Amino acid sequence: MNSGTIRTIIVDDEMPARRLLATYLKDYCADIEVCAECDSSESALEAIGRCHPHLLFLDIEMPGENGFDLLRKFEKPSFRVVFVTAYSEYAIRAFRFSAVDYLLKPVKVDELIESVAKFRQAADLPGSGKEMETLLRNISSPSQSLDNLVINGNNGLSVVHLNEVILCQGEGYCTHFFLPGKRKITSSKNLKYYEELFLHHQIIRVHHSWLVNLHHVSGLTRQGEILLSDDLKCPLGNTYKTQFLSLIGKFR
Repeated sequence: MNSGTIRTIIVDDEMPARRLLATYLKDYCADIEVCAECDSSESALEAIGRCHPHLLFLDIEMPGENGFDLLRKFEKPSFRVVFVTAYSEYAIRAFRFSAVDYLLKPVKVDELIESVAKFRQAADLPGSGKEMETLLRNISSPSQSLDNLVINGNNGLSVVHLNEVILCQGEGYCTHFFLPGKRKITSSKNLKYYEELFLHHQIIRVHHSWLVNLHHVSGLTRQGEILLSDDLKCPLGNTYKTQFLSLIGKFR
């Protein structure tokens, strides 16, 4: 969607939060048309059927059915979602794994404007829609393990399981993902972004330019090169050697 009015619904059980967001959208986002404000999943469901929105600003925690429950009612939503939520470390990590946009309460004007701009940029992106499917799959995991990752690559959105990632190479502001079968996906996010995202997972930094998946490590040469699946290899930096040797022992 490159032009035209963006039909929008705000879903939040707190009236002051709805009114503030609606005011910000009116004052700072001229192409937004707020066609409904809803205080529950039930009223939002009715409004979606009536208004056919392009975009939802959706609170997660609401009495009765929450925001995720609402989304599960749509097999393939025709709208995109920006989550509006109070801070929750797990929820935010789930959003980042799934490449889903979110705003933290209290909403800041500059972040809201950025979200609307990102909506316009992403609306026609190949693979659009995978983000929500991946998010719902991630948050439905009984163990709350975030195993599915959405990568915004050169050819659109790709969903990969963390076990597929062999290693990641940082190059400037980009990160190259190396996957089985000699597949490669380049993300517009830098390596530090993914290092922080993969905290508590099996993918760790071993060099200032490399992250490796410990499940794919097959050996370490005397020259300090890590050997991995698919005949891939990368250097082991001295700074990371102690941590790598300690962790790799737990995976064997």
